[in-house]
Parts: sequence; structure tokens; C-alpha cells
Amino acid sequence: MRVLVVGANVGGAVAAGDLAATGWDVTLIERDLKRKKPCGGAIPPKAMSEFGIPESIIERKTTRAVVIGPSGSQVSMDVRGTAPRADDYIIMVTREVLDRTMRAKAATAGADVRECAFVSHEQQPDGTQRVKLRHRDGREEYENFDFVVGADGAGSLVAKSCGRAPVKHASAIQERLALPDDAMEYYAHTAELYLGDDISPDFYGWVFPKSDHVAVGTGCKPEHANRSYAFLEGVKARAGSKLRGARRILLEGHPLPMQRYKKLVYGNTMLVGDAGGMVAHTSGEGIYFAMASGRMAAQTLVLHATDHRSPLTRYEKVWQKKYGAMFDFLEFLETASYTSNFKREFFVDMCATRDVQQLTFDSYLFKEMAKMAPGDHLRMGYEAATRAVVAWMRPRTPLAQAPPQITAKEALRATRAAIGDGVAADETPAFAS
Repeated sequence: MRVLVVGANVGGAVAAGDLAATGWDVTLIERDLKRKKPCGGAIPPKAMSEFGIPESIIERKTTRAVVIGPSGSQVSMDVRGTAPRADDYIIMVTREVLDRTMRAKAATAGADVRECAFVSHEQQPDGTQRVKLRHRDGREEYENFDFVVGADGAGSLVAKSCGRAPVKHASAIQERLALPDDAMEYYAHTAELYLGDDISPDFYGWVFPKSDHVAVGTGCKPEHANRSYAFLEGVKARAGSKLRGARRILLEGHPLPMQRYKKLVYGNTMLVGDAGGMVAHTSGEGIYFAMASGRMAAQTLVLHATDHRSPLTRYEKVWQKKYGAMFDFLEFLETASYTSNFKREFFVDMCATRDVQQLTFDSYLFKEMAKMAPGDHLRMGYEAATRAVVAWMRPRTPLAQAPPQITAKEALRATRAAIGDGVAADETPAFAS
């Protein structure tokens, strides 16, 4: 069987490597193999063993998460689940290193890795896929494949070629900031999450540590994208002196899919990762789910090839059964926690309870809905009601207000002015393009 995997980042690389390891003829393509995909770069330890990721690529092991509310209220949480383990930490990586590592694994397994772009495809009467490819020199050619796996991100051209409407997406913007050694000491094992209208009306801002820098970013829905750079400035203003002596390495932006699709199979074409909307609401996490979906798609293809009675749509059912409830809960939690400063303050208050901390880290570290005894539910419900009443009676004043709306041209002008210190023009954030 011959399969084309479009998108050579983590989801596509896992699918390609798994299929190549079973003897399939696999072509893995990426438009630009040198591109640095913008990403916060947080993954659970579970991903390392499950997908054979070498520990040598780990930038930091984060053991503390600090959540900071609109008023400056904050909660510091140790990263650990219900039962303490040796790997109770969040792994920080840079995407270019992780992607390069996973592509190399796929190539070692036998995948043919190429630098070219997917243009379109159509299914032939015999069931094969006629694919139009474009090379970097502009040359175009057609090739036939038995199957196509689309792992080409939120703006998936594979999905578009299948006739799917564009996915709703959020705009994320991030800076990589080099800090002096004394400033990096605070972030050695600490990640920060910031909440507030000055940070994002929709999600949160972050400061994630790497080996020699921190990644500072925020995200918002399309209707607020013109204020993305102002929101980023809001994160840096809140972090304040902790970012003393910062020097910008890179300014980057990208779209995040915020619409999950239950339909992931179109004939002999399958969608994985961001192309299928597999980004967790509330956290914006997509790396693990991209790899997991890539593996599920590969397993489904192998099973279908050996037994045609097993349809490709089995992939959709397996995904929904394993992760559907988790994604439904996280979508609800996003609406319940992020859509007003009052809700954000309440969310920070609830993060101070051990029940919420265990529920959060059990789900994040092990990628399963954490189970709670009835007594635990009652206790957490009582805590929530008590803290909600206190928050209502004693509202807190936000430290800053939301930045004013500006035009797309003003946003682009501000962004280009900010990256005048050596960042290439083609690395202008996607929201401002």
C-alpha cells in the first residue's frame, strides 16, 4: 500500500513512522522542513515513552505551575497527581527540535521525507488518490497514492481539498526571550499562566521556560486578533521584573484550531492533529493529541488493509470513545472559566484546592478523565459554592483593562516595528498577515 502523509510535524511523523515500520510505502511531505513551528512546547511525560521520544531533547522539567488572576491573585501548584510519581512534571521542548526528531524517526523506519507542498487531490474511480504536488522551484507534478493522511495544521489544504469548510481558529502570538542567568533562576522549574482582559478575553497568557530562554505568549479568538500584540505586551507587563534584562530572540504567530470535528475521514483520506481540530480547549494543548491521532490513523489503515470489513471510519469512533468526553469537558470548562474577569478570579481560587489540582494533573499527565469518589464530588461542590459566594461579595479589582481595538493595518505596523531587531519578515505573526 502507498500512502502520502501531508505535514511532517509530530502528528504526521508518528503516522508515517508507524506505517513505514509495518512495511508500507510512505511518503512524508512538508512545505518547508526548516520552518520553526510556533508553539508553547509543553508535553506530558507519558508522551516520551509512548512515542519513543529521546530524553535528550528535553529543555526543562517543570514541577511548579503558577496561575495568576486579573487582580494579581495567584496560586502556586506542585505538578503532581493523586498518587505521587517520579515523573510528576511537565516537559518543555522547542518544536523545531521535537519535529526534527520525530521526522528522523519516521525516516529511519523507512518513510521517504520530501520538501514539497500539497496542492489538491481527487479520488479516482479505482479508489486511488491523484495528488497534485508543488516543489520549491515551482514545478508541479501528479502522483497516485492509495491513501492520504492530512496532518497539515489548522489551515489544512487536505481538508479543503476534501470539501470541508475552514476550521474556526484562534490566533496565538509568542516571543522567545533570552534572560540573564539570575532571571532564569526563577523560571528554572516554573511555568506561569496569566488571566485577565488585558491578557486575552478568550484564553490565557503563558511564560514557559526553555533551556536558555522563556516562551511568552497569548492567544485569542479571530474577532480579537487585531489586539494580539497588545495582549502579548500585557503578559510581559504582568510578569514585570521577572523578565528583567530580556532580549528578544524571535517573534512568532500561528493559528490554533478551536473547533473539533467528529468527521475525520473523507473516502480514503484521514485528518489528524490540528487538521482535525484536535486542540484541547482551556489549555490549548495539541502536541500529544496530534501524535495520538497519528498513531490511531496508522493503526486503522493497517487494520483496513488486512480486513476491508473494518472501515476507515473506525478511526473516528476510536478517537471519540477515547478522548471525546475529555474534549467536551474542556470546552465547557473554557466557557465556565475564561469568559469574564469574575470567572477567572473564581478559577484561580478553585486552583488552590487540592481536589482541583489532582483532577487537573491526573487528566493532563495521564490523558484520561480522572475518576473521583462521590464524597470528593460533594467536597469539591461545597468548596466551589463557598468560594463563589465570597468572590461575589468581595469582587476584586483587575490590575489592568483590556487594550482598545485597533485596525489590522495598525496591528501589522506595531508588529513590524517590534521585530526590527533582526527577525525575518516571513516570521511576522500569522494574525497580522
